[in-house]
Amino acid sequence: MDASARTRAEDLRRWRSEYSDARAIDALTPRYRAVVVGVVHKIRLVPGRGLEATIEDGSGQLTASWTGRSALPGVELGTGLRLSGTVARERDGSLRMRNPEYALVAEPYR
Repeated sequence: MDASARTRAEDLRRWRSEYSDARAIDALTPRYRAVVVGVVHKIRLVPGRGLEATIEDGSGQLTASWTGRSALPGVELGTGLRLSGTVARERDGSLRMRNPEYALVAEPYR
């Protein structure tokens, strides 16, 4: 990991720690509800299925998917998001929340 990536991860971890109810993505347990806070790293529209947003928090990444949605007001790359829902582990080992509750939060670099 280069110095700039290490600094960004540290910044995101420090920012996440400002939210007392948020857990680190790398500490989540599948099949349990959790609250996470992260920055939108990737947005993807899956035709016929819905919208996906991948967030990162300095410890890892998690993909949230909303069935039947083509947009979420205010959600764009770099947006801070607070997600609440049940965590699932996909076959490829990645973490996902399906149809989580979400709220926009202040971004770490504001």
